[in-house]
Amino acid sequence: MAVCLVMQFTGVDPATYEAVKKELGLSANANWPKGIISHVAGFDSEGMYVVDVWESQQDFDGFADSRLKPAFEAVGGLPMPRVTAFNVHDSYRNDDRPALGGGTA
Repeated sequence: MAVCLVMQFTGVDPATYEAVKKELGLSANANWPKGIISHVAGFDSEGMYVVDVWESQQDFDGFADSRLKPAFEAVGGLPMPRVTAFNVHDSYRNDDRPALGGGTA
């Protein structure tokens, strides 16, 4: 069952997010992990928010252990996020829209 993860990282800025993406080798169409359905990241005065939808919790956990945690460590560490997770009941994605935002995704 698909799972949505809402993660809040206090004090994390766009430069740190971009450094993690670079460490992971992520780009618009390359090197995204098996099982990810969608990814959105944004910022406010408190820090960074990430909303991911994954095919399963196991897919996210495997990515976190094998790639994400080492990338966090490589850029100097990130604070533990506040995480809200829930099973996806319904979703919609308009693949005809261009990518949003000014990041590299």
